[in-house]
Amino acid sequence: MKIAVIGAGIMGASTAYACAQRGHAVTIFDQYPPGHINGSSHGNSRIVRKAYPDPFYTEIMQEGYPLWQELQTQTNEQILFETGLVYFGKRKSQELQQVTESLRANGVTQSVFNWPDSPDISIQEDEIGYVTKEAGWVYASRAVQTLLSLSNATHIQEHIPTPEQLTSTFDRVIVCAGGWAKSLFNLPVTVTRQTFAYVRTAEPMEGMVWIDDTHPMLYGFPSEPERSAIKIGVHNLGDATDPNEPGSPNPEHLEMIRSCARTRFGIQNPILESPTTCVYTRTADEDFLWGESAPNVFWASPCSGHGFKFGPWIGERLADFAEGKMHPRDIPRFNLS
Repeated sequence: MKIAVIGAGIMGASTAYACAQRGHAVTIFDQYPPGHINGSSHGNSRIVRKAYPDPFYTEIMQEGYPLWQELQTQTNEQILFETGLVYFGKRKSQELQQVTESLRANGVTQSVFNWPDSPDISIQEDEIGYVTKEAGWVYASRAVQTLLSLSNATHIQEHIPTPEQLTSTFDRVIVCAGGWAKSLFNLPVTVTRQTFAYVRTAEPMEGMVWIDDTHPMLYGFPSEPERSAIKIGVHNLGDATDPNEPGSPNPEHLEMIRSCARTRFGIQNPILESPTTCVYTRTADEDFLWGESAPNVFWASPCSGHGFKFGPWIGERLADFAEGKMHPRDIPRFNLS
């Protein structure tokens, strides 16, 4: 089949790769060049993990995580950095209890992280963490470029035709438009800009990726190769935005990052490098959405701030939709057809 994919972020790139692996000819349309910073897939790092308070996401990540490992075998550049994850917060946190129950229900090995177990990150005596080894971070821009290259797709950068217009030329049209999907399909989502920054360290800092369950939820990474800094981001409280408009980091969120660097890592005078933003497209319950907007036109909006790690899994499902092996209604929790 001839398949058009609209959007060249992680979801579009994963879809193009999955379709090409199945023998289909793929053309990708995007209004920006690969690697642009206007969407949700730019930059160096995204967390990959199986630890979720909702067992549904842990279950599908059991399928999705090995796809990252398989992609790693397709390139000489490192894409997956398996550092492990610590998910921590107050001992009485309902969400943390749900995380450990979700891992247990899906047979994922975990261990307890107590004060003062680790010199890498400081937690308090009334806090607890759960560690999973099958976790870490993906080199985001490198992953997208690798998927696009392996798909051998024709890439067209222009004002994008409507999906319905493309059906006259292509057998299937798949739309992975990120923040632009809200207006394209009138989706019940909020588009926000989330702030993150790198905090300078005296020397590269090893350790695990981490998620701090306390409010506001923050997350972070050990130092990237050849960089003396750690990345910290704010997950919630993002500013509503139009993805067509440039955004700037939220000063209050930058102060939250500085505070985190002081309390969790003992960096008394945090110096921030490369503060920037990333677009989230969020549903009220942070679930993903997908559907069929017209015959042979499928779309997906698996964002909500935690979608990147599911890119290869989503790509496989969208390829299944294109081939008629599945339909969006087969996973009704996401279906908005």
